[in-house]
Amino acid sequence: MYLINKLVEYDPENKTLVNHITGRTIQLQLPANLCFLYLITHPGKIISQNKLMVVGWGERNDVTTPNTFYQAILTLRNALAEVGLPRDTVKTISRRGLTLSEATQVEVFTPTAEPVMVNNEAEIAEGTATQMPVWLIITTAVLLLIALINGGILYKHYQNMPFSHYMPLSTGSTNHACQLFYAPNEPVQDHYLRLLKNHPGLCAEKRYVFLIGYSKTERIAAFVCNNDARRDAAALCTTHYFWAHEQ
Repeated sequence: MYLINKLVEYDPENKTLVNHITGRTIQLQLPANLCFLYLITHPGKIISQNKLMVVGWGERNDVTTPNTFYQAILTLRNALAEVGLPRDTVKTISRRGLTLSEATQVEVFTPTAEPVMVNNEAEIAEGTATQMPVWLIITTAVLLLIALINGGILYKHYQNMPFSHYMPLSTGSTNHACQLFYAPNEPVQDHYLRLLKNHPGLCAEKRYVFLIGYSKTERIAAFVCNNDARRDAAALCTTHYFWAHEQ
């Protein structure tokens, strides 16, 4: 996920823009989402219209008209404005293409949630002595114990990270310094092996790398964590996106 201008959370997987102050949420259409993600991951570069049509529409780009492309970009800019970002976050460079505005700040982050602890303090008036019946003390203790057990079960369930279903990736080599895993959502892993060969820096020492591919959109997401995020909810992870034609 990405935090834009410290205001808007952009989740490319769910195709959403969320203003984390007002809560305003916008759902992007797939072509607009893919074009915006490509601009986000290529800051400072001017991307041609033809390239973005390939990114946004894939195999259908040859039948996609310029009017369809301009409409998708207009819809994207309207969405950005609705969540509080400048419309020129996506800038048009005459006769060259589109680029991300230089004033746009983008941070990669992994959302985490911490359990909220509520401290209930019983206020006893000064000079007043209160004595609880034994049955009430026992009942309260039992209810508290049940609540703690249920809370522990729910918290443990929450801690079941989304990487728990990932499987170890076998590369046929023992030279990798990191531990590799992949989501079994597609039957072929060759594209992961090509990615690792072309980007050896992903597999640094003591890293845990979780890979998931999206053949329909021709891209791979790599989540690089400092600990095993399948078990450690406090693991710090960064997200990297790669496009099939760049591997």
